[in-house]
Amino acid sequence: MVSYGEHPAGLEHDLVFLLNGVAGAERPRFEAEFADVKHKLLVLDDPVQDLAAYAQAIARLSHDRLCFLNSHSAILADDWLAKLDQALDGPRTGLVGATGSWASNRSAVLNALLLPNAYRGVIPKRRLAREAVLGIELERSGEHSADPASARRSITRSVLATLRTLPPMPEQLVRFEGFPAQHLRTNAFMADRATFARLRFPRIRRKMDAYLLESGRGSLTRQVQGLGLRTLVVARDGSAFEPDAWPSSRTLWQGDQEGLMIADNQTRMYENGDIGRRRLLSAFAWGRQADPTPPEGDTPEAGAGSAGRGKSAASEGASLTRTPMR
Repeated sequence: MVSYGEHPAGLEHDLVFLLNGVAGAERPRFEAEFADVKHKLLVLDDPVQDLAAYAQAIARLSHDRLCFLNSHSAILADDWLAKLDQALDGPRTGLVGATGSWASNRSAVLNALLLPNAYRGVIPKRRLAREAVLGIELERSGEHSADPASARRSITRSVLATLRTLPPMPEQLVRFEGFPAQHLRTNAFMADRATFARLRFPRIRRKMDAYLLESGRGSLTRQVQGLGLRTLVVARDGSAFEPDAWPSSRTLWQGDQEGLMIADNQTRMYENGDIGRRRLLSAFAWGRQADPTPPEGDTPEAGAGSAGRGKSAASEGASLTRTPMR
């Protein structure tokens, strides 16, 4: 709730907290965090993937326009909701978000197999990429032990856990597009109820099902585009960017993310990284249009590994909905 209180939305709205499988014993702690803010509660009895929770919220809420933020989101700019709302009011606009990406799981698999793909000659050399990935895994693990063996064990556990969640490789090759796989990210996005009603929300049982709905061939973005509607990234100053211009928005894994309006764990992963990590992530998101900026105190010649700069931002989980105002 910290960032929500620090940055006015700039638009009248109902604040709805979506409690997704929060156990009864945990609920008082969550409610205490937003006790001083006018809000409504929407409670789901059983935990589901975030996009499945959003589908239930759409069915249960009556607002004409809905904006969703996930539990990792942190608002960085004033009038953030008004800026998303204004962009969605544009002609034939169906979906807007705070970040978008061209990253492709399909091309990443082909690149790992040394097969022709759009990442060839763009993704950093394997050793540098491996060091950057290990740095990310170390940061995610929260392991900052001075014992290198302990740190390696933590990374190994994290990597193995990730591998166990991966689907068979053919699924990544068949059900995802090659680069550039344009998709708005679902950490912060907005659409009208009428648009949501025209979209397919397949049953989401696995994390991979959620990835497919975000960035697969049948993603929300591709469905909206299939309706002949625009999908826009909205930057901190309110500027709206068409998919071909998303790299110029400087919102995700580009530059110093100076255009970012709503952060999350993925944008912080880039923010906390050295130039090696930033090069890897920027190349994955934008290919040959990658333009990472070295973090303050770093240089372009710095190595690829990173222990992070230790920065963090507050986050909260909320669904924001707007009542009719026209």
